[in-house]
Amino acid sequence: MTINNQNRAAWIKLSYYLGTFIYLSLTILLIYLSIPNIYIILGAMSILFFTLIIFSLFLNYNFIIFQESDDFIILRYYPLHPFHDNFKSIEISRNSLSHYDWKNKIFGLRPELTLYQQTTKGVAKYPAVSLSAITKADRKKVKAILNKNILTQK
Repeated sequence: MTINNQNRAAWIKLSYYLGTFIYLSLTILLIYLSIPNIYIILGAMSILFFTLIIFSLFLNYNFIIFQESDDFIILRYYPLHPFHDNFKSIEISRNSLSHYDWKNKIFGLRPELTLYQQTTKGVAKYPAVSLSAITKADRKKVKAILNKNILTQK
């Protein structure tokens, strides 16, 4: 089973670029038209724009591909914010999946998944991955897949 948020990720990325274009276009238009009290309008627009950008950075949107195959559970993710990192991947053998942590941060708007793998040296912890860009139905599917794999090991 594969879960991905390709369409939603494309809309999020497009909204970053479109929002920036609209903000800059309106700023240039207001300066060109010599509107009175332009500083108040530009200040309000800037506060709104940067507040939305900072809020979306706190949500830490990711392009997610979650796959369950016969042997592995694979979680691939790519940050969607403008200052993005590299594409990252977590591959865990279904037999070595120890457990997972699911934390809801920022008033439940940013769910984070942390996977743990049983190794010969102990339990390995992977970095937390934000799942805020996938739908609630897909989050439930991810939880169900992980619970099923943990229960089948016991």
